Amino acid sequence: MLFALAAAGSLAAALGIVAAYAFWLMRGQPSSGDARSRPEDVLIIVPMFDEAPLIERKLANLASLTIPRRVVIVDGGSTDGSVEIVRDWIRGRDAFTLLETTHRNKTMQLNDALRLNPAEEWILVTDADALLEPETLERMLDVAAADARVAVVGSHVRPAAAHALESLHWSATDWLRARESDRGSAGIVAAPCYLAHRNVLAHMPEDTLADDVHVTCRAMLAGRRIGHAHDAAVVELRSPRTLRALVRHKYRKADAYLREIVRFIPEVRRIPRPMRTIFLWRAALLTLVPLLGVIGGAAAIAAIATSFESIIVAALAATLLFVIPPARGFALAALLAAVSAAALLMHPFSRQQASFPKILRPSEY
Repeated sequence: MLFALAAAGSLAAALGIVAAYAFWLMRGQPSSGDARSRPEDVLIIVPMFDEAPLIERKLANLASLTIPRRVVIVDGGSTDGSVEIVRDWIRGRDAFTLLETTHRNKTMQLNDALRLNPAEEWILVTDADALLEPETLERMLDVAAADARVAVVGSHVRPAAAHALESLHWSATDWLRARESDRGSAGIVAAPCYLAHRNVLAHMPEDTLADDVHVTCRAMLAGRRIGHAHDAAVVELRSPRTLRALVRHKYRKADAYLREIVRFIPEVRRIPRPMRTIFLWRAALLTLVPLLGVIGGAAAIAAIATSFESIIVAALAATLLFVIPPARGFALAALLAAVSAAALLMHPFSRQQASFPKILRPSEY
């Protein structure tokens, strides 16, 4: 009985926080600020390390953008022929430049690219495995132009091929960022493609793992807002396709996100509203909700583990969560709660670097 009450209380508290945030978001109205002219000085940066299977397609994709811009490919010491592919492709194309470094992590590659290319005010950061629609940059610049308070702009992202829970997660986070934007500022942007003002992107600390989260937190601290381009879509070519890869990927992402929450939480009082409110909601979703969910789940397991029949029924129910499409939302919530709670508990011992192993083997691209 005690375990049942603990499970019900913990799960109810977790669901209550999520429901309260959803209700708060749905009450929002689109926030508009003073418009400005569309930014003209834009630099596109593509960090690269061993991207031979994808980089030529990426270069052609950027060349097809409706707004041509200068592009810098930053290599981190590739050994798979990526550099030679880029050199051959950009020959005779003055808008494209190759910057060779020895940095095998995205953060330091971005720092070098910005230091050596100081002219442009706005920076589009996009991964080698992300394909942009031709109008993507144009639509993101329109969002920045519509509100002078905006310093970072994100886009919708969908995987080309992924585990069903990964596809569901992208749909849910796209919806969440759009609703947050209506309340004044999105909470984060997506790493495959985002637009940022140089002031909030330059000189990131070398221990930054999630550059997308870092620039949004830095923008919030500066009193700037995070926009979301509702009609700009990006396709991610490299996504986890198995449950094992998905769990590993989500754990790394949760650990990187948590690091930025810990970095900026001491300065939360300096973040103006509504950004402070959204930051705190996001922090609760990453820390408090997963812990309550895991505690509630553990108590529920203890409560039903009183008979063999109860264990069989619970195992069948858990299996069905991953099989029946309408139940996948619960499966995704359970997965995210588990990996976020694990990342939180392991945070004091985390030694992760800003260079993630590839999700897929080259033959799987």
